[in-house]
Amino acid sequence: MHKQIGAVLLVAGTCIGSGMIALPMVLAKLGIIPSALLMIFIWYIMYYTSLINLELNLQAGHGISLGSLGRLFSGRGAETIGIISLKLLSYSLLAVFIYGGSSVLQELFESKMAVTYSFGTIATYYSLIATTLLLLPIKMIDYFNRILFISLLGVVAILLTALAVTISWTDLPLFSEQYNDPLAWASLLPVVFTSFGFQVIFHTVANYCKMNVKMLKKAFMWGSLIPAIVYIFWTCSILIVVYHDDPIFYSQMASGKVEIGELIQVLSGIAKWQAIQLLIWWISLLAIATSVLGVGVGLCDSIKAMLAKSVSNKAARSLIAAITTILPAFLVVMFVPNAFIAVLGFAGMILAVIAILMPVYLLMQTKKDNYHYPELKKTWLITVSTLVGAAIIASEVFNFFH
Repeated sequence: MHKQIGAVLLVAGTCIGSGMIALPMVLAKLGIIPSALLMIFIWYIMYYTSLINLELNLQAGHGISLGSLGRLFSGRGAETIGIISLKLLSYSLLAVFIYGGSSVLQELFESKMAVTYSFGTIATYYSLIATTLLLLPIKMIDYFNRILFISLLGVVAILLTALAVTISWTDLPLFSEQYNDPLAWASLLPVVFTSFGFQVIFHTVANYCKMNVKMLKKAFMWGSLIPAIVYIFWTCSILIVVYHDDPIFYSQMASGKVEIGELIQVLSGIAKWQAIQLLIWWISLLAIATSVLGVGVGLCDSIKAMLAKSVSNKAARSLIAAITTILPAFLVVMFVPNAFIAVLGFAGMILAVIAILMPVYLLMQTKKDNYHYPELKKTWLITVSTLVGAAIIASEVFNFFH
């Protein structure tokens, strides 16, 4: 039971992050009912495709990364696509987290401390701190990350309870004006999809559970369902509160003209209790901090492994890996305007390849019918999942050119 709970927390911790904060910003275009239905649908697709990833790991005999799975079941070409896709996703997410954290800190300094720093200055220091943290021993980072995640869940629970008390349950924004506009759905689909990203952790959890088929299934079902429930309550609560207390800002969210720091500032202003205002700032910073560490450690470790032969000095190797992890993401933040939503969408497109299209392709290469998970015999579900992956990629390509 202890190992089962640990596996669930590993998946949930990887899934919940700063993407959660972006959800009300993009889903204001739909309203409460379409938003909740979309999140339930995306959760199910992600859970179902997680069974495909688990099946591949089980057939491999031990947990291995997507690139290694590609080489095992298909060849060098699939291995290269897997490695490049994972690196692109990691760098995209780090750029999102650095941008989001810097934006929130900038608003916090201005509103609570009456101190003004440029966004570039805050982003620079934020990136330096992230680089320094990646130089710490992995055990210390792991404990630090656990403390942050447990704190985050506690703050979310308190905040949602406080918001529920203040919500007016009349005249709810059940449907927004744009909910039947295909362009609105195309603009938000990749962002919502990215919020359910836990694909970098399959091989880790598979080995952690010692390839136990039932334990792995429960780990990914509950580990993905907990974030889905948190997302639905969080998004609906924020949309209702903002809709009633600041309808002008709600309209700005629906038109996509809001920065993440501005949303946190407005929520802080709406909250009547001083303690709740502080919680809103903390939930934002904790969500982003756990995300930076979670993605950064995985990427940094893979870069260290690549440098193992060419850089013999361990300290130098760690420093180069930490800088190589953070610097590209920092440069994206400095030169891409409104990077938070833009890069989240791009990450969604890459995630569609990692989470759906490539695993489905590799499953077809196995040419086996005796799957560990009988759900994978339902070919119509695999077809639906593939169509969803293709729709997310098509949406992001369309967004890029419009």
